[in-house]
Amino acid sequence: MTRRALRAAPPVRRPRTSPEGRPFPTEAQLDLLKAAVLPAEQAAPAWRRWKSRGIPLVEVDDASGRLFSQLWINRSAAAIGDEDLPLIKGVYRQALASNAVTLNSAFQTTQPLTDAGIPVVFIKGAAMIAASGGRLGLRRIVDVDVIVPEADAEWAATALMAAGYREKRIAEPPPFGLRHAWTCMAPNGSELDLHWWAYKTAGDDRCVFETARPATLLARTVLIPSTTEMLAMTVAGAFLGAHPDSPLRWIADAMVLLAVEEDHIEWDVLLQRAWRPGLTLGLLAGLEFLAREFDAPIPPYVLADLRRRPVTLRERGAHWAACHDPRVGLMMLHHLEMHRTRRLHNPAGVPRDFLGHLAQSTGARTGKRRDIFERHAVLVLQRIIKREPLLR
Repeated sequence: MTRRALRAAPPVRRPRTSPEGRPFPTEAQLDLLKAAVLPAEQAAPAWRRWKSRGIPLVEVDDASGRLFSQLWINRSAAAIGDEDLPLIKGVYRQALASNAVTLNSAFQTTQPLTDAGIPVVFIKGAAMIAASGGRLGLRRIVDVDVIVPEADAEWAATALMAAGYREKRIAEPPPFGLRHAWTCMAPNGSELDLHWWAYKTAGDDRCVFETARPATLLARTVLIPSTTEMLAMTVAGAFLGAHPDSPLRWIADAMVLLAVEEDHIEWDVLLQRAWRPGLTLGLLAGLEFLAREFDAPIPPYVLADLRRRPVTLRERGAHWAACHDPRVGLMMLHHLEMHRTRRLHNPAGVPRDFLGHLAQSTGARTGKRRDIFERHAVLVLQRIIKREPLLR
């Protein structure tokens, strides 16, 4: 075997995600979400149900803990008792201060892109804060996510590296055409996620820039996606690829958008956007859940249209894996869907066979299919020697 097979980082056993870390909440998480985002007639009973479970606030799972800022904002509606207010107020104030620092540095962090004349659209947490009217304490953000046109992605990365930015993970160059984003560190220590796809799967996202709108962030004018695009990113994005660090965020963010900007959501445009590869099942599952559990104002015709859409087996497999987190096969199902969307997006640059896709996008990325066999042969031998399961 050649050294090429050993170039990739050694495999690490992936622990199975707990139910609290998956896209749909547990019963306890659902009560906490309702207390954080719904009006009084629904929030107060939800808070009482959550309190009856006897879970101390200091012992909640990480995903639930990220809702504390919104619990503070909604404290009156949820009728939260005095004994719990100091903790959630402290978390809210911490988010307020931390976000002010993070967002202030974001303008400096994105300056090389602006200087290069590259369109920059703020997404995720920064966009949510701007869309909510600048409520800094709405949710804590630890880094800044921006998206640039895919055609400008290499230029953007070059401009950042010329300004002293470096990849967060050692020896990981920007994965253009392979993944959706590149994480880099600015000279001032700030973290920037540079996206060129709006989702974890490949697709045409030019409409994000065509419909972007100005918004105010710390008294500065920035571009954020349209309300319709933000809702699609928030809901569908929760069901693509590996589980996010904050799996309940999609529900809380979607409910904020529906409460603050419902009149700006163009449902027919969202249905058109759902034709982007990989979005149909995530949008359907998420919107159905919001309508059922939160009485969200989702037009019935939207759900009916999404149910009728043709969906491939690969998309179904990737969606099932995102919801259930199987012990074996999660990454394989994700890569099968990734191969499908990459082929649709760039048929000339992506191999027709799945093995060719893996050779391009995993390990040392040599593009040579034999390296896949060599690397996995080494892996099997290592597991046999260590008496570990061959499948995990």
